[in-house]
Amino acid sequence: MRDDEAGFLQTAVADDLETLVIHNLLRTHGRLHPLLEADLRRRDLTAAQLNALLVLRAAGDDGLRMSEIGERLVVTRANVTGLVDRLEKQGLVARTAHRDRRATLVRLTVEGRKAIERAAPAHARMLAALTDCLSEREKRTLIRLLTKLRRRLRELGGDGR
Repeated sequence: MRDDEAGFLQTAVADDLETLVIHNLLRTHGRLHPLLEADLRRRDLTAAQLNALLVLRAAGDDGLRMSEIGERLVVTRANVTGLVDRLEKQGLVARTAHRDRRATLVRLTVEGRKAIERAAPAHARMLAALTDCLSEREKRTLIRLLTKLRRRLRELGGDGR
């Protein structure tokens, strides 16, 4: 949707603040998501893959059980399995047996660490350039408000899981 069309829509529903909030969130996501995906695609990653690699890096050499990855990424077990399958195929992670045998541990490989070292700083620079129009206070306020909205979504059963 063009900005002039958005202006018309905002005028048409100006008395419906709730609609404007959700409409603007969706429009922002619609523009933001393809930009982020394209940036990461240039680095042979998806946003989900980068997030998984970052979670595994934070876990250290011990790695994480598949269920822990799902909890930290807030995704279903099936999504974690597919994500880890793709990362393993790329040589970025390795699966190992957990001591209780019912679980599988996932660890970063040397290639996985290198992929993060290449992708994360450049991606962070792109995010900084994207958000440099906001003050630090505005960024913190936006984070707080979006967190509050996500909490409400979970309360209403709309957590996507």
